[in-house]
Amino acid sequence: MISLVTTVLNDRQGCVAFFSQMDIQTCLPNEIVIVDGGSTDGTWEFLRNYQPNQPYSVRVIQEVGCNVARGRNLAIAHAKNELIASTDIGCLWEPQWLEELVQPLLEDSHLEAVMGSWQVCWDDLKSDWAKIEYVLYNQLKLIATPKSHASSRSIAYRKSLWEKIGGYPEDLTLAGDDMVFALLLHQKTACVGCAPIPRCYWQRPVSLKSFCQEARRNFRGGGEAGIWLDYGILVGGRLLSEVLLLLIGLIWLLGASPSWGGAILLSVFFVSLGLRVLRLVPTIERFHSYDELEGWFRLLFFEYLIKFWGLVGHWQGFISGFKHCHECRKRLRSLNSKMV
Repeated sequence: MISLVTTVLNDRQGCVAFFSQMDIQTCLPNEIVIVDGGSTDGTWEFLRNYQPNQPYSVRVIQEVGCNVARGRNLAIAHAKNELIASTDIGCLWEPQWLEELVQPLLEDSHLEAVMGSWQVCWDDLKSDWAKIEYVLYNQLKLIATPKSHASSRSIAYRKSLWEKIGGYPEDLTLAGDDMVFALLLHQKTACVGCAPIPRCYWQRPVSLKSFCQEARRNFRGGGEAGIWLDYGILVGGRLLSEVLLLLIGLIWLLGASPSWGGAILLSVFFVSLGLRVLRLVPTIERFHSYDELEGWFRLLFFEYLIKFWGLVGHWQGFISGFKHCHECRKRLRSLNSKMV
């Protein structure tokens, strides 16, 4: 018996696509539990009135203002079955997705969780910025292994394991809860399997502004949890150094004496910039293989901008986490392994 859980906020169209694709799954869930965070675009009304075309039940719960972690915990708490499959409305799914995700749990009673794979599909991308991200991060996919930190857009586990973990960390503002959950999951059990074929497709934003907002939101969650500190320090330190080298070098070159001091600072900046471009050479080669894309320098611009907003979000979250995320950080401190 399988309960499929998810959350939603203001995505009526995504809900329509979700049910149409769940209806053709080769393994149907026994129930679908959806928590709505307070939709105002007709999503809640659609969910309340929806009558499934397949023999599964649909249970909808609304808690206005709840974050994603709270929504997931509510959905799982109300789920009637021991096997929980989790996903995100807004993705796309092949018909075999749910079957391959839960089959290892059905076949092996000792298994407690299955890490699911996911990927981004080139044909689904709706803007040049989405395609640039696809090329920059080499197709954006996770081929899951038992040790993967799977996203909750494609993961299955036993409800008893969720209880043992203590659920998703609700004190995080919005994002990062599934990474923390995966870290805690691997601490609590070694009985983990995987579904290595990507059947879940992650849909990407369209505008550059949306990408920046997503980076800031996601890294804020990591900062609140107190993870990815090496990224915040190393990547942030280098980016800050480059900005200072450029600004101080220009000011020195234009108004200070001796002028060669400014020239040295600018030279160091251009060396760092050149190393970035050199590292991007394989990416630039991939970029040129897509005939519809032009202007490879946008790769560098996109990388700088996403890193900048990711760092802004990370340090905002890291600072606010001292006040608001004590419980999450306490749970993570119990980990014996190195955080990533």
